Amino acid sequence: MCDMSVLPERRPSASESCSSVKGCAVCGGKFGLIRYYSWRTALCSKKCVDRFRTRSERDRRWLFRAQVA
Repeated sequence: MCDMSVLPERRPSASESCSSVKGCAVCGGKFGLIRYYSWRTALCSKKCVDRFRTRSERDRRWLFRAQVA
């Protein structure tokens, strides 16, 4: 599934390793039977999807204000 062909003198870091997602990106909870996605981010429930979208919208608004100023 993941080809980790690296040189012998270099080991992959924790962020480069091929591990599956352990929990929800928003709350860190376990996944149930259904896993929701928003922008390739795995989320556990509709509630977390709403939280993720409001957070990203808030970040977008803040970035726009920083560019204007």
